[in-house]
Amino acid sequence: MLKSASRSTTRRRWGQNFLVNAGACDAIVDAFRPSAEDRVIEIGPGDGALTRRLIDRVGRLRAVEVDPALAERLERDLNLAGGGKAAIVRGDILAIDLAALLDEVGSVPGRPARVIANLPYNIASAVILRLLPESHRLRDLLLMVQREVAGRIAAAPRSKAYGSLSVLCQTAAHIDSVLRLGPGSFRPRPRVDSEVIHLRLKHPPPIDGPGRHALSALLRIAFAHRRKTIQNNLAASVGHLDAGRLIREAGLSPGMRPEEIAVEQFVILSRLWTERRDGGRP
Repeated sequence: MLKSASRSTTRRRWGQNFLVNAGACDAIVDAFRPSAEDRVIEIGPGDGALTRRLIDRVGRLRAVEVDPALAERLERDLNLAGGGKAAIVRGDILAIDLAALLDEVGSVPGRPARVIANLPYNIASAVILRLLPESHRLRDLLLMVQREVAGRIAAAPRSKAYGSLSVLCQTAAHIDSVLRLGPGSFRPRPRVDSEVIHLRLKHPPPIDGPGRHALSALLRIAFAHRRKTIQNNLAASVGHLDAGRLIREAGLSPGMRPEEIAVEQFVILSRLWTERRDGGRP
């Protein structure tokens, strides 16, 4: 986990690599542009290098920390035991009640919450995909991830990095690269470069609820065999003839491979595929 900390003992269980570059911490917070009106969820505060920079500049802050020892230390150091404006939430972001956390931080219509996070390399994609369905209650996500993951998120069609994660993220958000950091910015040094990316969520989202689930299901099938054509990949779910027919209805060629299909085309194809799979029901 890329924690914002300089003096904590790392724990391999959570993959902790602490951010020790003070200039990078300042740049990350500057890019986030916190305001007194913001309701913020921070994921992976560690020793609180970012937390300390945010706590007096936002309206409410909830920092989610999976490591009990780090959570206890940060709570004590920042005198947060009483909760209120800022508090430490102890738990795994992949397991906690996300809706309840959004209620606690104060995400309301017209004032969605914001997320700033230093994500563990091994679960970064899972965390992002858990947050995106809450786009109606979130304004944006500023995330530090492995540079390879950032590349997959922002990848364009016809590139090797383009896949399900690219489509799901680009459907839900406008994506910008903010900052790239080498291993020397962390202790211990990771073996990979890192990148801070900004996901500005689209409101209203182009697809939501059942539509997002359907798109995810389609993408799992479409990218299961990248070297096969989209028709061959979809044939198992709707039959070869129906697959070709709906692909053409989406304005695509049955001979296209999944990495050749643009984000917007996948959204159209998902709708048609769902209707065909469910026997004509939207």
